[in-house]
Amino acid sequence: MNIVDWLGWVGAICFAICGLPQTVKVVKDGHGGGLSKPFLWLWFWGEVLTLIYVCLSSFSLPLFFNYAVNLTFLVVMLKYCYFPAVKYEME
Repeated sequence: MNIVDWLGWVGAICFAICGLPQTVKVVKDGHGGGLSKPFLWLWFWGEVLTLIYVCLSSFSLPLFFNYAVNLTFLVVMLKYCYFPAVKYEME
């Protein structure tokens, strides 16, 4: 693995796990009450479309990993936004 590949993997992993803390919080709280649904949907569609682009053009495993992990976190956050596990009061 050369330095460019290493940088690509480190960057992809950093981007991939940046959604983890919010996903953990949403699951722990049982709802996504504080999350902006328009933000999540824009992020979701950006990830989906870019993942399709990566798969159909110059396939890059680090980018594929990044987008796949982010999509997983986004699906969990959207699920808790629309189908909360607990009732919560809007502030």
